[in-house]
Amino acid sequence: MIGEEDVGLTTPPAPFDVAKLFPELAGQSKIAVRLHPRSGAPSPTDSSMGGPLLWPISEPWPFCTSPDHATESQPIAMVPILQLHARDVPELPFPPDTDVSQILWCPFVHESDFRPVVRVLWRKASLVAELLTEVPEPVAGEKGLLPQPCVLSPERVKEYPAWETSAELAEKIEEWESSLDDAEGWSYQYHLSAAPGTKVGGWIDWSQSPETVACGHGHEMAHLLTIASWEHDPGSAARWVPLEERHLLSSDFDPEQMGPSGLMIGDAGAAYLFVCMECPDRPIDSVAQWS
Repeated sequence: MIGEEDVGLTTPPAPFDVAKLFPELAGQSKIAVRLHPRSGAPSPTDSSMGGPLLWPISEPWPFCTSPDHATESQPIAMVPILQLHARDVPELPFPPDTDVSQILWCPFVHESDFRPVVRVLWRKASLVAELLTEVPEPVAGEKGLLPQPCVLSPERVKEYPAWETSAELAEKIEEWESSLDDAEGWSYQYHLSAAPGTKVGGWIDWSQSPETVACGHGHEMAHLLTIASWEHDPGSAARWVPLEERHLLSSDFDPEQMGPSGLMIGDAGAAYLFVCMECPDRPIDSVAQWS
């Protein structure tokens, strides 16, 4: 069960066959899981964004002790960002004997490195016998880093790389876009490549230039998930707004529709989480691009 208020959401099919248009991209497609957070009242047993976590009463709540904001006498309680169950998002690389992933972060921008202080935990739902019901709240927090409770509607979509193209292919894409009727307004990057929004896996829809992330042992880390400010923006709405919500589209700027969770990472940026699948302890790292 994803959430009592969940309704399925369906991304419209791509308006063009990307692999036929650009044979160079054949074999480069990836499947991403769009999470489609929408305002709701998830329970601790649901997959959710900003909702209550399946947290055992015997386990201490995590706090951020970064000197950027916390002090020894007043550490900052971390806040729930995502909870994902294997039954809803089996694509996550769950370690053996785990079936719940929980992501929390400190609700402050850390000026020392501009990376979110993130905590990722993996647990077995059946082992949580008694729930923690009184969760510590941060003494303060930046509004854009405190998501509203949302239910999720995981959906699989096919993506293509937005940035990882050769100069020759980039020129070919530009020529193709120039040949289209201006009224259609189709763009490879905005409509045919990487899906925007909060998602698991797939190609990365970078807010700025792409980055390569390596673990402490020098292994290149894999994209685990993206936590985005917006589900889409005006430029990408024609493709990525679900069919069930297209009647809500208008020419007006609607931040609630584009970002139902209320997250605002910088100026509509995103946080990208990476995992090293080569190291036995599967270390996690993160990158934030503030757009």
